[in-house]
Amino acid sequence: MPRLKSWWTQPDQFDWLTAFLRQRDLIRPAQVILAIVPASAAWVPFTVLVAQRRPGAASAIVGALTLTFAVGSVVFLLTHWPTRRQSRIVAIAGMVFTGGWSVVQPSAALAALGCAALVVTGGYVALFHGARLLMLNYVVVAVAATIAVRRLADEADLAAAAAGFWLIWYPNFFVPLIIWGMLQATATYVRRAEQDPLTGLLNRRAFTESVADRLAHHAGAHTHFAVMMADLDDFKRINDTSGHPAGDQLLQVIAGLMRDHAPADAIICRAGGEEFLIALTCTTADVAPHAALLCKAIAKHPSGITASIGTATVELHRLCTGDGGRLVDELVLLADNAMYAAKRRGGNQALQSAGS
Repeated sequence: MPRLKSWWTQPDQFDWLTAFLRQRDLIRPAQVILAIVPASAAWVPFTVLVAQRRPGAASAIVGALTLTFAVGSVVFLLTHWPTRRQSRIVAIAGMVFTGGWSVVQPSAALAALGCAALVVTGGYVALFHGARLLMLNYVVVAVAATIAVRRLADEADLAAAAAGFWLIWYPNFFVPLIIWGMLQATATYVRRAEQDPLTGLLNRRAFTESVADRLAHHAGAHTHFAVMMADLDDFKRINDTSGHPAGDQLLQVIAGLMRDHAPADAIICRAGGEEFLIALTCTTADVAPHAALLCKAIAKHPSGITASIGTATVELHRLCTGDGGRLVDELVLLADNAMYAAKRRGGNQALQSAGS
C-alpha cells in the first residue's frame, strides 16, 4: 500500500524531463520523434475515410476530427515544446479521439485495432506525466475495449472476443508500466549523478547546467541574477575536535539549513569542502536580506559554527549574450572574493561584492 500510494501521489515527470532534455540540447530531436507518432497515427483515419464508400455520419465526423487533431499535433509539436498544461491537454485529447474513433467504427475488427492504439497515449503519459492521468487512459481503454469485445463476440465468436481482449489489454497495461519503470530508474541514476553524495545538494556540474537552464527560462518579472558563496568559519575545528564523521554530519545539517532558508527557487550546490554556492534570479540587486537570513540560521546551530557569505549580482539582460557563461563565472569569482573579505572581517557576516 505505501508503494501504491507513493506511485499515485507522485508528481508529473514533465518538468524534470523537459529540463533534462533542454540541458542536453535534446529538445529538437524530442520534438521530431514525438511528431512522428501523430504523423503515423494520422494515416489510419485518413485511409479508413478514403476506403469507406458510404461512411456513417458519426464515423465520418469522428474520423475527420481525429485526422485534424493528428495533423494539428504534428504541426504544434514541430513548432513548439508544450508546457505541462498543454501536454496534459494533448494527452487527454489523444485519448478521447482515439477511443472515440474506435467506438464509432462500423467493423468490430477496426474497433479493436483502435483500442490497441491507446497504448501510444498511455506510453506518452507514462513518460511525461503521472499515475492519475495514466489511470484516465486505462478508463478510456476499458470503455472502448468493452464495446469492441462485445461486438467481436456478436460478429465472430467468443474465441475471437477473448483474443481481442488479450491483445488490447496486454500492451495497454504493460507498455506504459514498463516505460514508467524505466524512466524512474533513469531519473534515479540522473539524480545520483547530479548530487553531492554527502549532502544531497547539486554538484558543481549540475549547478552549472541548472543555472544555464534558469537563465534561459527565468520568471518574467525577474530582472537580476545573484550568486552567494558561503563558507563555514573555522570548520577545521569541528573535524579536529570531534572527528570527521561529526564534520560530515554537520555539513548535512548545514545543507538542510540552506534548503530551508534560501529562496524556494534557489539553485544550491556544495562547491567543495565546506563551501556552498547559491544562485537565483530575483527582482532586485539587493540580496543582502537572503544572505543575512542564512548567516543567522547557521549561527543558531548548537555547534557554534558560523558562515561567511559573499554575494554578487548582475542585470539579467547582460547574461543573454554569447558571453553569458563567462559572466556567470566572473560573478562566482566576485562572490568568492567578497566571502573571503567577510572572513577577514571576523566571519559570521555577509558582504556584497563591490564589482557587481
